[in-house]
Amino acid sequence: MDIGDLSLSEKIKPIIKGAGEIVCLYFQKTFSSEKKKDGSIVTQADLASEQFLTEKLQLLFPEAGIIGEEKGNNGLKSDYFWVIDPLDGTTNFSRGLPYFCVSVALTYKGNSVFGAIYNPLTDECFWAQKGKGAFLNGLKIRVSSISSLKKGVVAVGLPYRQGVPFKGIFEKMGVLAFKSFAFRHFGAIALDLAYVAAGRLDAVCFEGLGWWDVAAGMLLIEEAGGIVTDFKGNQIKEGYTSFLAAGKELYDPLRNLLEMNKS
Repeated sequence: MDIGDLSLSEKIKPIIKGAGEIVCLYFQKTFSSEKKKDGSIVTQADLASEQFLTEKLQLLFPEAGIIGEEKGNNGLKSDYFWVIDPLDGTTNFSRGLPYFCVSVALTYKGNSVFGAIYNPLTDECFWAQKGKGAFLNGLKIRVSSISSLKKGVVAVGLPYRQGVPFKGIFEKMGVLAFKSFAFRHFGAIALDLAYVAAGRLDAVCFEGLGWWDVAAGMLLIEEAGGIVTDFKGNQIKEGYTSFLAAGKELYDPLRNLLEMNKS
């Protein structure tokens, strides 16, 4: 498969939309769920979506390995990996709250080269390819140009385990509440990242979440003109512990604020 070909997006869209259709079959219906070790939950919808994505993506690019939120690494040794979050926002989904998405990224040697995030309830498909820009339903998107935190809407994420990362970002929320125009916790970080890329949110920051939460969305933001690092300004890799993304004008003020309020 030629990942330099823009037709990759056309090949991925029916797959990620198919996963979204599966997820919606379960939404606001009766389904089984169980609690995972990290305190989050997994539902029938998560598992059905991941199985569908795994099968279709392996057919599309058999040489690539799979890293899925629910089933983990499929053990294939490769420079390429599909990184899958079959249902981001599972808690929202399980409670009938309409804020969730499906996220798929293709990485090469640990760096995202393609990412797609699909909101099945609004039929919005966000995608980006390295060096090709970021798009929403075929239209190019850009991050916001807001430069003042006093005008900014900042999204935050909270890990399920209420330990050090939870405590740290929760304390930072108190600072953001006074410094920003508004901050939000929606419960589906991948969709938050897509909204930052589209300029609907001005920034996002969090600690203690997974690689599948960000692998697609971080590329969307970068290709939409934003900056993505950890709180110290380092590049985001699979083992990241903190995450910050914003437009170029807002990035420095926000990172300085987070650095001044270390856990």
